[in-house]
Amino acid sequence: MFKVGLTRDFLTPEGTLTYRDMGLDILDAVKGLEYEFLENWESPLQAATLEQYDAIISLAPAYTADSFKGVTRLKAICRFGVGYDMVDVDACSKANIIVTITKGAVNYSVAEATITWMLALSHKLVMKDKLVREGKWQERNQYTGSELRNRTIGVIGFGGIGSQLTQMLQAFKMNTPLVYDPYIDDVKAKELGVKKTDLHTLLQHADFISVNCPLTPETKNLVAEKELALVKDSAYIINTARGGIIHEEALIKALLNKKIAGYATDVFEHEPAVPDHPFFNMDNVLLAPHCIAWTHELFREIGHMACTQVAQVAQGKIPDHILNTTISDNWYAEKIKQ
Repeated sequence: MFKVGLTRDFLTPEGTLTYRDMGLDILDAVKGLEYEFLENWESPLQAATLEQYDAIISLAPAYTADSFKGVTRLKAICRFGVGYDMVDVDACSKANIIVTITKGAVNYSVAEATITWMLALSHKLVMKDKLVREGKWQERNQYTGSELRNRTIGVIGFGGIGSQLTQMLQAFKMNTPLVYDPYIDDVKAKELGVKKTDLHTLLQHADFISVNCPLTPETKNLVAEKELALVKDSAYIINTARGGIIHEEALIKALLNKKIAGYATDVFEHEPAVPDHPFFNMDNVLLAPHCIAWTHELFREIGHMACTQVAQVAQGKIPDHILNTTISDNWYAEKIKQ
């Protein structure tokens, strides 16, 4: 029997499914596969827990090197999403465990959410709502907004989300998007209708800066005090990636000093956000608790992909979207026979 564990955070405190459609019917259809939700919430996951399963579908918990000490049964950790900074991928490789992500499943929802924030910031939506609620109707002329038309979007990290974002923004008649991504070549950028540039040029010329790269040692504090000093004082930054990519203390300073027009973030350097975070008192900041892109459609697509990956492993196939590809196909073919 191929046994699959789903981390406890897929359930409400009452024990019911948080997401109404996450592809469990895909697992139901696989002969010789059974699944269950972990009995307790753990983070990091413990070795004693992991040794009970052949595969884990994982939402939020962390995995460290200690998580895999003595673990021989586990074959795969399938992340329910695209971020993997909570998983020690190198430790997984050393333990002969593959890690997958649901690449592509989040693209549309995150791109749409980014545009939502761009419009809300540029049209000063929150402040206009506040004027009505506080009886300050006559102050409306102080909050004239701006269109997206003829403005420039700068995208940091031009993967699936960034590409989807620039495609969707074509309807708004913006300028040619600027992108910073060392892993995309000029030919591909031209094919996708964007202009590849260096980070400093992007920061200097963009009216909106969308952060869409993963958090890695390479991108930690990628945008810090020196980089923020390059940004236009009329520009907005939108972060749907990870909090640590932008140096939070430097960003707070820039916002307080009106060095940038505003910021919208779904992510924080420390989550949940600390009580009385400086962002809470800023009228030019929009916040969400790492859920701005959460939709029924998003979780349906993520869930179906993650469950399909588990089914592939159970059926002796190489699953889609493996992160630690250094694990050889030959080794994996032997592992799944166990």
